[in-house]
Amino acid sequence: MISYQVVDEIAYVRLNRPEAHNALDKAAGEALLEAATRISNDNGLRAVLITGNGPVFSVGGDIGAFSDGAADLPDALTRMALLMHEAIRLLARVSVPIVTAVHGACAGGALGFLYPADITIAATGTKFATGFGRIGITADSGNTWYLPKFIGIRRASEMLFEDRVIDADTAAEWGLINRVVPADQLAAEAEATVRRLAAGATRGYSEMRRLLHNSWTTTLDHALSEETAALRRIAYTADATGAIESFLAKQQPTFTGK
Repeated sequence: MISYQVVDEIAYVRLNRPEAHNALDKAAGEALLEAATRISNDNGLRAVLITGNGPVFSVGGDIGAFSDGAADLPDALTRMALLMHEAIRLLARVSVPIVTAVHGACAGGALGFLYPADITIAATGTKFATGFGRIGITADSGNTWYLPKFIGIRRASEMLFEDRVIDADTAAEWGLINRVVPADQLAAEAEATVRRLAAGATRGYSEMRRLLHNSWTTTLDHALSEETAALRRIAYTADATGAIESFLAKQQPTFTGK
């Protein structure tokens, strides 16, 4: 359902149900939560890459697997939402950069993979949609909280209420993703990006990541105080002192994550 491996201090999370267009069922939700938990508990990681196998990234929830009948639908939807939501919570709080690379289609609950990411790259031609309205349910996977913050409440309402499908260029223009690359370059671009971040200022990235995610719910005064505290913590790290010395010596710094 979801493959997970760590190579060179990078965690690779890959949706791996291509025969079903990586539709998310209970087993996939459980595997995602396990992967998110492993990422959260691994202090040796320096970056994460999330991708999908097959012709599309993910069509979202596996509607056919939600219920054996109408009576079971509330429990089935609740179980799936709880798994996805806990995984998203964990991924949003990890201390290393996350890169998500999408192609083909990214819909419904699969949009939740975009939100904890720091850099999201899409292949040309990728389609983005919510799709909840057409099956008569409400949105999950953080769509009602994240989506308006990324693209604005008017555009979010349009995607949620009118089931508007947008392409990769529009998604980049609206701020849902960072950039668009040709489909045959997506894997290489994603790999280069995650390796660049993994070789970067891991401790500094961790502090900035936390501050950015908290910016949606904090005040300016509190954010400024938190920035001061973060700067003081970073000043004790070997990476910060070493990078400043390298800068003054006009040399390229080497970051170790310490």
